[in-house]
Parts: sequence; C-alpha cells; structure tokens
Amino acid sequence: MKLKLIKLFIFLFAVSSIIGMASAKWNEPYFILPDSDRPSIIQDNNGTYWIAFNSYTNPQNIWIMNSNDSINWTNFYQVTASNLTDYEPNLIQDNKGRFWILFSSLIEIRGTLNFNYDLKLAHSDNGINWSEPVNITNSPFIESYPYIMQDRTGRYFITYSTYGNASNNLDIYLKYSDDGFEWSQPIRITDSSESDIFPIMIQDNNGKYWMLFSRNTRERHKPLLNKYDLFLIYSADGIRWSDAGEITNLSYNINYPYFMQDKDGVFWVPHMTGVTGSEELGIMGSMNGTEWTDSVLLSNYSIEGYFKTDYKSMIQDRSGNYIYAFTSAKIGRGIWLMNGTPDLNFSKTRKVEFNNTRITVENDTKNIIRTIPERKSNELGIELGSLTLLIFVLIVILKRSS
Repeated sequence: MKLKLIKLFIFLFAVSSIIGMASAKWNEPYFILPDSDRPSIIQDNNGTYWIAFNSYTNPQNIWIMNSNDSINWTNFYQVTASNLTDYEPNLIQDNKGRFWILFSSLIEIRGTLNFNYDLKLAHSDNGINWSEPVNITNSPFIESYPYIMQDRTGRYFITYSTYGNASNNLDIYLKYSDDGFEWSQPIRITDSSESDIFPIMIQDNNGKYWMLFSRNTRERHKPLLNKYDLFLIYSADGIRWSDAGEITNLSYNINYPYFMQDKDGVFWVPHMTGVTGSEELGIMGSMNGTEWTDSVLLSNYSIEGYFKTDYKSMIQDRSGNYIYAFTSAKIGRGIWLMNGTPDLNFSKTRKVEFNNTRITVENDTKNIIRTIPERKSNELGIELGSLTLLIFVLIVILKRSS
C-alpha cells in the first residue's frame, strides 16, 4: 500500500512539474458580470477600481463600471450607444487624471454587404461622462486588437493589428500623439507571414519600451489549426523597434495575453494556456524582460468541462495585490476576477534571443504603409534630404554675403 502511495505521489509531482502548476497565492475566481466581454481594469489616482468592457448582447456597446473594493461592482455607465458594434475597449488614466478608452467600431459600408472596423477614442474627466468618440483610423482595412498607453513624457501611443500586407495577414501598427487629439500617421511595426495580434506596449521603470504580441505559429505546429505563441520586441524611443524574441514555443496554444510591470520591476504576462486541452488561466514572469519563466498553470478547468477563458487584463493595486480579470463562458459569457499574488520560480528561466526578423525591406516594399523608409526621418518628421538642402542653401547665402 505504501509503495502505491509513493508511486502516486511521484506521478502527481511529475504531472505538476510538466504543466507548471502554480503554488501562487490566488483566491478562487469570482463572477462579477454576465453578458459582458473583454475587461480592461485599472485603479485610478484616488484608489477607485474601474473596468471598461463591451456588452455581449446585440448591439454591442462600450460600458464602464467602478468599485471601491474590487469585489462589489454596482455603478455602471454607458460610453457608446451604437446601433452596430463597439467592442475591444482598452482603458487608461493619464498623468493628468483624464480617462481614455480606445476601442474597435464596426463601420457599415453603404450599398454593399461589406463591413469594416475603425478605431475610435473617447475621453472623460471623471470616468462617468464621456466625450463623443472620434476616429483614430479611417482606412479600408479592418483595424482590431487596440491598446493605448502613455509614457513618462506624456506622449500617448496606440498599437493595433490590421490587414494591410501582401499576404493578407494581420500586422502590428503604431500611432502616437502628444495631446491625445492629434495623431501621427500609422507606423508599421511587424510584417510576418502569419498574423500578429494583441500588441500590448508598456514603458518599464527604467524608461525602456516593450511590446508583447501573439503570433500565429500553426505552420510549424501542424496539424494544430489554432496555435499561437508569444513574442516580444523593445525600443529606446517607442518608434524604432528591435527584432522579435520568441518567449514561448510550445506544443499547445498560448494566446490572449496581457502585459504589465509591477512596482518591483517584475514583468508579468497573464495568458490563456491550452496545456490541459481546455482554455486555462496561465501566467509567466521575468525579472528583466529577457529571461522568462515557463508558463505556469493557475486553473484546471478541464475536469469541469471545456469553456473559454480568453481576454485578459491585470493590475497591481496600491496594496500590492494583483487582480487578474478575464472573460469566461463558464456561466454564459461574462467577466471574472481573481485576486492574489504570483509566486513563480525565477531561478529557472529561459533566455530570449531577439533574432526573429521583425520586417524585411523585400516585404516592406510590397506594402501600402512603409516601415523602413527610403530616407530616414527624425522623429519630428523632417526629411534628412530636406535638411541637407537647407544647409546647402544657407552655405551659398553666407558665401555670397561675404
């Protein structure tokens, strides 16, 4: 009997090691809102918690709710009132206390059966009364997976995915603004033979920019039809980016990530993991952005039957606790929260090599929006060729005057 128990213990230990079962201090997920999707959670400057989300009933619209304790959510405010579909909200509060929500909005093309999605942006000074949304993009392509952030200097960045390349896959684009109202032209960030989605950009505690995204890797993981892995790039200015580093290369699906850095400088990526065959809650971490832990399992829903745990968001609040928000179809389609503290083994990590070509000149020349310009421009958009011409003219004038 003892031998059987010992064998059982060894087996369970081996299984937990393989799938990376977490010993983290997380409470049981709790259900907060039915008929809702894509939660984006923040804690504002006054300590109030906010979640922007889209309704899951037609027509879908953007809503926001708040809470004083992250447990009881009783105040709901409507942000958009579209007859079509507004969804995928991303919520921030800027350094002046203003709230912003970026989202995707369905655009109906009159006289045809075609449709399109543009990105729209709304703002509020109190989180309750919201401005009329304005278009941030207006192209013939579908724009989706939008995220917004503000850096230390006050500059805003928007990242998103869109169909705009020769291979008809989703690439990542970026726009920036110094006031949130006047935006730059789009900048292409990736051009892959497969789709890149969930482009989440942050600035770390040292001022360095990072962008995490999911890439479709099904071609090298056949016969899987739905297979994504996580990739990372970095930048010194938020405009010019490194080649990509592959964080995961697993036999099962890793997708629906979020990306954040906590007060101690630790990077966290909550995500969906398909390690059990169901869509489970997962998390991984890094102390420096280049060395990452394995994907660690936080749930085991396979024993309860299949259901989705997809769109993610996570914060560390003022008390140091983490709140992991996600969408699940366990009780219809709705939003769940899980509170706790990640507890990962950072003594066992894998170093990421940033050696995946982010974009090539050959691919770039086929695209409508260029990433690698023929003539380099500085950040203010002054062409170096024009600057050279100006210097030449000044030299001629000075010679004549002398």
